[in-house]
Amino acid sequence: MKAPQLNGQHQVESTIQINAPVDQVWQILRDFGNVSWAPGVKSSYSIGKEELGVGTGRHCTLDGFGEIDEYVTLWSEGEGFVYSVSPLGPLNNANSRWWITALSDQQCELNVVLSYDLRFGLFGKLMHGLIMQRKLRASLPDTLEGVKSRAEGVSTAAMA
Repeated sequence: MKAPQLNGQHQVESTIQINAPVDQVWQILRDFGNVSWAPGVKSSYSIGKEELGVGTGRHCTLDGFGEIDEYVTLWSEGEGFVYSVSPLGPLNNANSRWWITALSDQQCELNVVLSYDLRFGLFGKLMHGLIMQRKLRASLPDTLEGVKSRAEGVSTAAMA
């Protein structure tokens, strides 16, 4: 399946190459309720009735951002998923896509897109321009580094 396009007034995107096989990275990502590896996430836990796939949810407490709920809206086993994000500050109608592409047997690329609209009119635009956009652009690559470190750490341990 090809990674789906997201709609929104604004987008932040980041991509990272990971020296680990796709299935190893997927094992980290498919544990949707547990994002303890992500910098900036103080805590996370599963919410809702689903444990895997569409409908799976999680609640996250974010350092410097507040709290959000996220629910999977599209799931492609072994490839990626899309989830909706509850409103946060000026961000509204947010969706995030996480997609893995194999580069070789032992290397893959992880691409993440956050798409969102703004709320609160002029005030929301100011908050976005002065604070949120910069924080989002900085935090997304850091989050991908968290996945990379965890996957490559597992990969190195598995090889020993």
